[in-house]
Amino acid sequence: MLQFKTGAERSGYKTNVIATNLSALRQFLSYLQERGLTLGTVRLANVTGFLRTELKRFRKRYGRLPKDAGSWRSHYTGPIHRLLRTVHPSWPPPKSPSTAREQFHREILEGYGRWLTETCGLSKATLNKNSRVVRLLLLWLKERADRESLPLLSIAAIDEYLVWRLPGLRRATRYGECQCLRSFLRYLLAANLIRRDLSPAVSGPILYKCDEIPRAFTEQQIKVLLNFTRRDRSAKGLRDYAILLILATYGLRAGEVVGLRLEDVEWRKDRLRVRRSKTGEESFLPLVPPVGEALLNYLKHGRPKTDFRQVFLRVRAPLVPFSSVTSLNAIILARLQRAGIEVKGRHGAHAFRFARAMSLLRASVPLKCIGDVLGHHSAASTQVYLRLGTDDLRAISLEAPGKESYAGLAGQKRIATE
Repeated sequence: MLQFKTGAERSGYKTNVIATNLSALRQFLSYLQERGLTLGTVRLANVTGFLRTELKRFRKRYGRLPKDAGSWRSHYTGPIHRLLRTVHPSWPPPKSPSTAREQFHREILEGYGRWLTETCGLSKATLNKNSRVVRLLLLWLKERADRESLPLLSIAAIDEYLVWRLPGLRRATRYGECQCLRSFLRYLLAANLIRRDLSPAVSGPILYKCDEIPRAFTEQQIKVLLNFTRRDRSAKGLRDYAILLILATYGLRAGEVVGLRLEDVEWRKDRLRVRRSKTGEESFLPLVPPVGEALLNYLKHGRPKTDFRQVFLRVRAPLVPFSSVTSLNAIILARLQRAGIEVKGRHGAHAFRFARAMSLLRASVPLKCIGDVLGHHSAASTQVYLRLGTDDLRAISLEAPGKESYAGLAGQKRIATE
């Protein structure tokens, strides 16, 4: 209990919240002691049994059920799960399969995961993405995905699934889903779970290189967003302003901002070390005064006192680093909405990245220098951003000749040949 209290204090939980959590934990530990259980032997069923007992006690005492069942439940499960994670790091354990089909699906997903990472050498991010697609397919197939029925899987069934799944999705998303599906079908064949290779029958959209013009924030939108956020002097406002200014100044990827550590801000050398999320390499960018000032304000007046080395942390307990880049995109969206800025299309960190590339292009910065700022390995990666210059191309484009112009050209050609 002392270890839990110390950890809660370090995570920034308020005193009254810690007291409430400790009270709930004392009840839970008393329940375990009465049944001869320890934290090391606790199972999910024991937590469920405790909640059932406490619910009966609540009803007997007040003559009714809790008004907000979810809030009442989390009053216990929140501290219980945090306590059990000190003994079982992966707590809560995954739900055990309740049917033979669910058990079969779990075996398939585990085997597919090993095949992707160990045989194909793909990343955990790819595994997570593909696994979501596979789970949806297996759920949709229902009885056709049983141990006995899966070997009989047909092209017609795959076509039915695609007709159900693909409408309404962006072309790039449809392309990605089809790629995942082909990969899974190849695994099923390799694992002898289907009788023939169905992957060539998966027909999806063609994704052409440089097919779409990237979405970028305009200079005015960024200016309004930064000015609006800068007026928020709360701890959250100081953090969000520093994040947005870094994105607008350097065009970093979301993962590169989330991964910034305190030692990456080299104050004496006036530079910022960036660990590139795609290549894994390090690069150094000049620490421009506005960014340095924003970071200093956040570190002095907004960042909580913790042992974490990441620069940007949550502002509400638990005071921990961001778990993923999704948190950063949520911050951007929230600030856009509060500033009253309407953006069509993508509005995450990459919209800042494209905007920065556009400003460098308009400043006639060489492509190689732009690639260095953005952390690109090859010029081909940087050339993608040239598509952003459509407005500049339109400004110098020639007007297409109309009907009269064609007639004039034809007359000139006839005179020239006479």
